[in-house]
Amino acid sequence: MVLIADSAVQLNPETLDELGVSVVEYPMFLNGEPYPVSMRMNRAEKDELRRLLKDKDNKVTTSGLREEDLVALYDRHKGERILSLHQSSRASSATAAVVRKIVSERKDLDVTYLDSWHLTGAYSALVLDTARAVRDGLSYEEVIARFERARAATRHLGVVYDLFYLHRTGRIGLAKAVLGSAMKIIAILSSSEEPGTLKSIGKVKNHVQANQRFAAIVKEDMEARGARRLSAVISVIGPHEEEADHLKRAVEGLGYEAAITVSYTNHSNMPHAGPDFYDIGYIAHVD
Repeated sequence: MVLIADSAVQLNPETLDELGVSVVEYPMFLNGEPYPVSMRMNRAEKDELRRLLKDKDNKVTTSGLREEDLVALYDRHKGERILSLHQSSRASSATAAVVRKIVSERKDLDVTYLDSWHLTGAYSALVLDTARAVRDGLSYEEVIARFERARAATRHLGVVYDLFYLHRTGRIGLAKAVLGSAMKIIAILSSSEEPGTLKSIGKVKNHVQANQRFAAIVKEDMEARGARRLSAVISVIGPHEEEADHLKRAVEGLGYEAAITVSYTNHSNMPHAGPDFYDIGYIAHVD
């Protein structure tokens, strides 16, 4: 059994290699022209993309996964049971459509499509947990059951420093974006009740306020679920490792058994969140 993810996953290549996860890339475009990206981009290459993104005259976009890229990866694992786990189908309906098309047409492949319902850090936490289940030798039925339990117990919290990018992707109105940028307001977001969507849960002036709010939300969520253990991925765009580390320590300080991975973001998230961002996706485990 093999796990395939897409480049929305915010885990470094070494971790993915160690767990045997294969990744298919989202194509990226700069002002309508293809822009070369890879999961193995180094920090300097990511920072160059971030520099281009900070110039708001540049339009950096991604498209859905290409059918030929998915087929090539699936064919490499022909004869194996393939779990194809992807970010929320609401965020990338084109990807969901092309995976389902391949599954229906290629009867010689044994592919199970898994919709994570989640984005960035939360999607990444699910990839990490599912990959560990596959590595540990759980059966297909056990892996699917564990994935479904984890998906229902996953939450996403994030900090956005510049609301312009949320406006450009249609998440907020122009007036709010201009006002927020002028007042240096930091927007904080959470996964909503509807799978694959985010909602604003307020505005703060600094990362300390944001992280205090996030830690309180995690504590409330863990208590409500009766959970004593959590696994999480924190992803970072821009020079915000200190803020991310502060969040990691705040969550660890809650007293739960916590396994938290911090990763400098992969490229696919940048056009949507902007050049300055950090988030946490976590699974509240009850077993």
